[in-house]
Amino acid sequence: SSDGRDVVVEGGSLRLRGRSYKPGATTTVTVMLKAPDGNVLWASGTTVPTDGEAGYAKGCLFIDTDVATGTSGLYVNVGVTTACDFDLVTDA
Repeated sequence: SSDGRDVVVEGGSLRLRGRSYKPGATTTVTVMLKAPDGNVLWASGTTVPTDGEAGYAKGCLFIDTDVATGTSGLYVNVGVTTACDFDLVTDA
């Protein structure tokens, strides 16, 4: 459900507020986008979801907002919806 303020237009750009949510059993993240089946497609936070947690779509992107300058903070779920496995995306 929404209160109508989850998506805001600011200066011609969209800003998604996100919701604090715990898809699996351990890690609370800010969810920006979910798939129609309810699995998370895009999230952010200071802790990468623990491997094995359910609720993240395959290919889900997670942005770690607590990384050092010059360090990648983008992760992708290479696991499955019932057991995530987030790997760091590098510029290899």
